[in-house]
Amino acid sequence: MKGMNNQINTAKRKGWIEEFQAGELSNLEITHLQYADDTLVFCEVEAKQILILRVIFVIFEVVSGLHINWGKSFIYPINSVINIDVLASKLGGKVGELPTTYLGMPLGAKSKSKGIWNGVLEKCEKRLTNGNSQYLSLGGRWTLINSVMDALPSYMMSIFPMPVNASKSIHAR
Repeated sequence: MKGMNNQINTAKRKGWIEEFQAGELSNLEITHLQYADDTLVFCEVEAKQILILRVIFVIFEVVSGLHINWGKSFIYPINSVINIDVLASKLGGKVGELPTTYLGMPLGAKSKSKGIWNGVLEKCEKRLTNGNSQYLSLGGRWTLINSVMDALPSYMMSIFPMPVNASKSIHAR
């Protein structure tokens, strides 16, 4: 993955790919994010940049011996993009719609919306209503509740502020 990272950084340095400006007042510029074997690339809506990305990905496949699953590759337009289907076919992926989920986190959703917490609420409920929990002692149940409440919501809260109604919903369960 470091090889792909270097290729994308080189393309940015040479002006072949334009980065994403994170916020109007921020100096933070992002071209890509990588986690394990997942890569998220931000670029302008230009055929030239999409083709350069395609070349980078193909070179990465050849050099590393790893295979990119083009069937799982998506292009997510932000705002209105006229020729999105053409760009997706050049990249070799599909057109996706926002909001979506990336690595378990909502992408493109409003950060203060209760809807982004539905998945966390469902997971909390599922883990707390597990069939084996009925056989736990009171202390075991408290341990289960604390571990579920500590793990799932804190992952989301590290990125998004939790709405009051979502917090009340978790505590009511």
